[in-house]
Amino acid sequence: MVRRPGEHQGVSAGGKIYNYNDNSNHHYGDNRHNISHFHGSPSTPGTYKGPQDRLEEFVSRGAAHDSAERGTDAPKCYPETREAVQGALLSHIEHGEAKVVWLTGPAGAGKTAIMGTIADKCHARRWLAGSFFISVSAMKVDRCSKRYIIPTLAYHLFQLDIPGLPAAILAAIASNPSVFDKRLNQQVEILILEPIRKVLENTDASSWPKAILVDGVDECAADEGREFETEQDCQRSQEANHREVLSALFQASSDPSFPFHVIIASRPERAIEGYFSSLPKGAIKKMFLDSNYNPEADMELYTRAMLIQIGMECGLPENWYPRAGQVLGIEDVPRYWAKEASGQFVYVATLIRYVQSGPGTRYERLERALNWGKGDSSKPFSALDALYDGILRTSPDPVLAVKWIRAVLYYFRREELAWYIATVLESSPGETGYLLGPLSSLIRIVKEDGEPDFYFYHKSLPDFLQDPQRSGDLHFPDDEVDSFQASRYSAVLKNKGPLVPLPANRTLDAFMAGFCSYLTDPNLFRLAINHRHDAGDVDWWLGHHHLAQYSNATSGVIRAFEVVHEKCRWYACCRGCNVWRKCIREYAKANEWRVPTVLETLRDRLKPFPWHYDDPREEGIDELLGPVDCVSRNREYRLQRLEQERSKGS
Repeated sequence: MVRRPGEHQGVSAGGKIYNYNDNSNHHYGDNRHNISHFHGSPSTPGTYKGPQDRLEEFVSRGAAHDSAERGTDAPKCYPETREAVQGALLSHIEHGEAKVVWLTGPAGAGKTAIMGTIADKCHARRWLAGSFFISVSAMKVDRCSKRYIIPTLAYHLFQLDIPGLPAAILAAIASNPSVFDKRLNQQVEILILEPIRKVLENTDASSWPKAILVDGVDECAADEGREFETEQDCQRSQEANHREVLSALFQASSDPSFPFHVIIASRPERAIEGYFSSLPKGAIKKMFLDSNYNPEADMELYTRAMLIQIGMECGLPENWYPRAGQVLGIEDVPRYWAKEASGQFVYVATLIRYVQSGPGTRYERLERALNWGKGDSSKPFSALDALYDGILRTSPDPVLAVKWIRAVLYYFRREELAWYIATVLESSPGETGYLLGPLSSLIRIVKEDGEPDFYFYHKSLPDFLQDPQRSGDLHFPDDEVDSFQASRYSAVLKNKGPLVPLPANRTLDAFMAGFCSYLTDPNLFRLAINHRHDAGDVDWWLGHHHLAQYSNATSGVIRAFEVVHEKCRWYACCRGCNVWRKCIREYAKANEWRVPTVLETLRDRLKPFPWHYDDPREEGIDELLGPVDCVSRNREYRLQRLEQERSKGS
């Protein structure tokens, strides 16, 4: 099943990993099976896209520090905390020699909150030239794909009030219309450095902004649309992209004409640490979030202030939280939690959210949190792991709640799809709130306007759930999570519709657009068909499949025809294959598609036709089944590849 970039960047299918990211900011969900990308000019003949239109196609508006997508609850530093590191960063932006600063530290150390606060302060001082907050949690391709980073930063420069710079950027795009298909070092040169040099011929940059901020480089995804043989290949692609992003930013900062400091924040991942270590000494300034920046005192200040505020909001006596600690022999609750945090701001922030909302009174929740006890001090995330374990077990069904969370992580664009995810996963009305409502300190399931939502407050929760050493009996292998989700899709198929009422503002067609798109994801479909379905179920799906949000909805039908036959013996097909293939054949004939001949069917029994053209000498299933014109194009494409390989061989 397709995994989010924070898991393993793709889908394991037949021994290969596919990274099927969405190819558009405007489509419903993911474009799971269309792995071709068109970045050229007009897709519609007769329309013209000017340089600014082309630039805006590759801008991630949600990645800006103050975007509506990041929201008002985007991580920021609590007042009067993290002042040492903030002061060091702002001082370096104003006076520092090294043009690149690398802010790093372990998960949960507060890097994004610091970067968000620095971005706000730079913006207020008119120092901010551009920003890009990479986020895998946003589950949108434009927030975690390298392709959007340089164009977005160029667009932010385009929006600055610098005479001549917007025109120079547009002129560069007009002269290099394929710039968005180039590697990042070429994009930096064409979109940023050349326009800056052009403008500086007639002016100086002394009054320009001072800084560009890029947060979360470690969350930049593997190449979308690529097929990977193993998860290690996918990881290598992701690491290569990390290095390419860093190289492009360092290239810009090294150019004499580039007037900005670049502040980069990331975890100290191997590839990132390796890249920075390879640079000449003094080329960058490294700021590691350790005890030198006194995080313990900041966390104590934050925790004490928030506990006092919580008490005032509820009319509790001033000594409400010390009383809870004294019962357990804890003299000072804020200081105790700050020490337990081991430098991880996410720990105290999650504790405060839990005390603020959840099952029971706030005093009861405080007592419960204090009773979860200490973790193993020899493990770096022990306190955070104990906290996550404790909160998850407040759900009435922790096992099912964790499977729900893992299933939710399957989907890109969760903000837009939250209503669909809840509808397809619920087996009875209100299941979302029943299971996940008590976990409101970890995941938000309802927006302020009442619309469904699945917003994870920190990436460290998925990290915890995916690591069996950390999550213990709350860890479930991918195939078990996949089986759970497949069972929910199968139940919808058998019910011929969702098991719960649709939201009042949603239609069955909108639900089916998502259902038909996701059902034939190979790994999900492989498990779903293990549940017995009759011809009526299959015909119902075929009757709605035109709604699927693929670039070509027929691909799902063809993929189903292939996958359902994978485990059949040469001498006999399984019952599920007979049911599904018979219905698909009848559907295909009714729609005047090409269908496999008797001889081709026999060959398919002996050796199933592949989906991909790994070997152009072999026919693919989409040459045998599908609309006649599509089949012809697929065959022509394979034969062209075969001819090219023969020409190379000769």
